Amino acid sequence: MTETDLPPLPPAIDPRVLAEVGLLLSRARLPLSAVELAELAASYPLQQAGIEALYAVPEARCVEPTLRFRADGRPPGQAT
Repeated sequence: MTETDLPPLPPAIDPRVLAEVGLLLSRARLPLSAVELAELAASYPLQQAGIEALYAVPEARCVEPTLRFRADGRPPGQAT
């Protein structure tokens, strides 16, 4: 492999993000190389923003979680 074949360096990674991603993966007992960890840490802020955007939709929130299928489509606790 020559220098021109090397992949581009990832953008600067916040050390706190790298530590958080490393902690999450170690708790899940998922072994990763340093390169894999750096790639995941680089994409983590974008993934986190996407998750927060999903929870920011007021219509998607329920008073309590829906843990069982309801054929009538009403959320739990709603009057019939």
